[in-house]
Amino acid sequence: MNSFFARKLSAETETRRIEMLFDRLPSTVVVSLIGIFLCFLVLFGTVALDLLKVWTAYMLSVLAMRAGIWYLFRKADRRSETAYRWEWACAFGAFVSGLGWGALFGPLYPPATHPDTQMFVALMVVITAFTGSVFVAQSNITFWLFIVPVLTPAIVHYTATLGYQAQWPVTAAACCIAVFVIVQRTLYRSATSNLARSTQAETLLAEQQAILDSSPLGIVVIDGSHVVKCNMRLGELLGRRIQDLTASRMDDHFVNLAEATQFLADSNTAFARGRIAHGMYRLKRADGTQFWAELSGRKMPAGTTHSVWMVADVTMRVANEQRAQAQ
Repeated sequence: MNSFFARKLSAETETRRIEMLFDRLPSTVVVSLIGIFLCFLVLFGTVALDLLKVWTAYMLSVLAMRAGIWYLFRKADRRSETAYRWEWACAFGAFVSGLGWGALFGPLYPPATHPDTQMFVALMVVITAFTGSVFVAQSNITFWLFIVPVLTPAIVHYTATLGYQAQWPVTAAACCIAVFVIVQRTLYRSATSNLARSTQAETLLAEQQAILDSSPLGIVVIDGSHVVKCNMRLGELLGRRIQDLTASRMDDHFVNLAEATQFLADSNTAFARGRIAHGMYRLKRADGTQFWAELSGRKMPAGTTHSVWMVADVTMRVANEQRAQAQ
């Protein structure tokens, strides 16, 4: 693979990775809305109402901002040159959202008289950190800018309030962070690997299609007698659209059933002997006119019933040969 193709493939993969990151943003917004609603209900009456209102307004504003970034991204020209800017925009939205969730272990942390609510806050922070690890797994930057402000206040809180006894909560928090990192790295590697393979496959298919379309000969892939794929030149020869050809049978394009049957018999005989099939047959266009076509085909590797055929219009050559024989 040459360096230019590798760079182009890498740029396309990165662009698609960031597109996948934004594709998950609506789900992130919905999950966050549910979390904000639950926090408001559970914390209502345990913390100052004005403070809870401010936090809720802040979180909803952040979600609106992230939804706006997502909308602008969907409308933007997604070029590889600007893709990283959008990734940083998404990371900034995740960071300010993480600050809000981290506040649950700050000014919004319930007093000691509400141990059940404190447990809810701890579970909410852990769940939020885990879901964030999944939703933003396609971006290392976004992951760290989200996970750090979410979990750091919890670690600081337990360290400051429990003293020596904080070793177990801190150890548990460290284990959770390790799990989140492993989940994110696994998802990141899997996503980037799959994107690289799919992008490479799509690029190769596009190049192959370009080669097929630039050929002066008609090219068709046949499965038995069904047309699987063809190029534009074959459509020009037969006067049909490619969509119509790929939904047809090859024998429908012969002048009559006898010649179609002869074509199939000749090709099967050649393929059975491991040879290239070759012959001239009369084909008909969509308007009913006929022309002589030279067909040469090769069977694809074992395990498949597909064969690839080259089709050339040799009507003029046949006419010249007939005139020469008549003289």
